[in-house]
Amino acid sequence: MYQTLCSESNVSQIIRSLPCEQIRHLIYVKHYVDIITEMILRTGAYPETITLGGYKLFGKAAFYHDIGKAWVPEEILSKPDQLTAEEMSLMRKHTLFAEKLFKRISNGSVSGIPADLIQLAHDSAAYHHEWWNGNGYPYGIGFERIPLIARITSVCDVYDAITSDRSYRKAHSHEYACGEIEANAGTQFDPALAKLFLDNESRFLVF
Repeated sequence: MYQTLCSESNVSQIIRSLPCEQIRHLIYVKHYVDIITEMILRTGAYPETITLGGYKLFGKAAFYHDIGKAWVPEEILSKPDQLTAEEMSLMRKHTLFAEKLFKRISNGSVSGIPADLIQLAHDSAAYHHEWWNGNGYPYGIGFERIPLIARITSVCDVYDAITSDRSYRKAHSHEYACGEIEANAGTQFDPALAKLFLDNESRFLVF
């Protein structure tokens, strides 16, 4: 499956292979990441990590966070029922599929991502399912070892997943999503980012 899709030589072609629901998710997460990184810049949080240039690129890079799902069969991505253990295992490999893709992007085999986005987009795609406490995947890294863009993407990815209709359930409310982020601060999410989100949660009522 991976080799077949990697015959595509442009990232735009790979994105277009995703179901519409997944493409919408990429767009929304991009906007949410823009909101959080603007807050970081305004409040002076993470001064050792983020720069004005980085802020301008974070949302654009996070757009590619789920590009690895192009190698997950659509019948799994759009399944209306709970995934089996085998299907969930394959779904979780989308971060590893993304890593393979970014190797091809870096060596010029696949085009379509500007050079100044490649590392940020890679970090967002490869690490956004890592947990602050080290219990995430695929590598089980934690705390500041997780790149900042991936920690931001993680919050935004979960918020959009909760508040959007999925093939297997209807969307939950904004309030419910905020409760989940609060409950998982310090375990799944960087607690400082979770607090920043919750202190400004009304900013995410934008769609």
